[in-house]
Amino acid sequence: MIREIITGHNASIKLGIVDSQIGSVRTQAEEETAVRVFEDGQVGIASAVGQVDLERLTANARDGLSFEIAYPVAPAGPVKLHREHAGENRSVDALVATTNQVLQALTSAFPNFVYSHGVQQSTMGWRMENDNGLDLSYSRTELDMSFVLKEKGSGNIFDTFVTASGPDIDVDETIARFLTHIRAFSNPAGALPTGPQRIVFPGIEGHAGDTLVKLLRSDLVARSLATGASVFSGKVGTGEALFHPALQIVDTRDADRRRVCPFDMEGTLRDRPDLDLVRDGCVVQAVASRRDAVRYDVPATGSAVGDLAQLPVSGIGRLDFGATAPTLVDLLDGKPAIMLWFESGGDLTRTGDIALPGIVLLRVEADGQVSGRYPAGTLTGNLYDVLGKNLIGVTEERIAPHSEQPFLVATMDVHA
Repeated sequence: MIREIITGHNASIKLGIVDSQIGSVRTQAEEETAVRVFEDGQVGIASAVGQVDLERLTANARDGLSFEIAYPVAPAGPVKLHREHAGENRSVDALVATTNQVLQALTSAFPNFVYSHGVQQSTMGWRMENDNGLDLSYSRTELDMSFVLKEKGSGNIFDTFVTASGPDIDVDETIARFLTHIRAFSNPAGALPTGPQRIVFPGIEGHAGDTLVKLLRSDLVARSLATGASVFSGKVGTGEALFHPALQIVDTRDADRRRVCPFDMEGTLRDRPDLDLVRDGCVVQAVASRRDAVRYDVPATGSAVGDLAQLPVSGIGRLDFGATAPTLVDLLDGKPAIMLWFESGGDLTRTGDIALPGIVLLRVEADGQVSGRYPAGTLTGNLYDVLGKNLIGVTEERIAPHSEQPFLVATMDVHA
């Protein structure tokens, strides 16, 4: 029997913002431990939160072997790696002071808005050890400052938002960027241009462009392809150009280049941390955990994901789009565009048809600066066109300091 111990920790400070002021301060520290035991090609697992009796947890995991859950691969090891992505890690008092400084600047400049939501600083990490000599750990500190804005007298739940995140924030830069957005939001830009328009996506994953990668995340996994359920079935590795020839997408675990965990939830370290998914517009491979690689007879790609309390499954970690131009200004090429700042209820069908109800649409001038707000409208297109013939490009420039998200620009149809 081989025992594997995985521990996860999360320590956070959360500030709740209500009616334009800090309404609550909460600190939280949480630790979870999971034990996996492997024997005769099977696995048992048990987990608990807080302080644990490791031997008792191991016994519970051993009892789980009675369910005869197949795990036809040996646990990873021997390998040792410890990595940390540090951040500012402010004290409670310092975080409160920083938040109050930003709020005061916003409310002084734009008192016609009510600000809410919150600020969170968190340090999270994982450690994996087993009897095969596996010894891996990773941690990072992140700060997220997000304010939801509701104009006084507005009938909406909220009208727009501003956000900053990363290992730290530059207070003066953050205030200036927030004020630029609110100033643009408050300035009517005239009638919404309709028909084919250049659309700026300020970030991809976790931002307005998240819908664009929905099919990649769900269908470029071993099980989906092996069962024929993937829209990419029969197209992976064939050399067929499904997207723009300049499109490059990787699933990255490059901790030297991005703030990302370098190992997966099976303890695998890739020989090359960047896993090509789309190269020169062609889908070149799907992702597979070591377990799924055996189950579906495909190459393992170091792509096991999941919570500690569950067995890992194949999945994509951090998507990274290759840059085609240095800056947003380069992609605009002297022309204005529409920025999709916030969409609600966007949909992507299995055939790639996209509909994005644009709640906050901003005018972007040729110099890359937002200058005004258009009325709400709907953006439509097809994924294979948006990331294909209608793709204008992806920037090396990030949407904000400390962000790892680029701008993506593509042509879509706009409907008022």
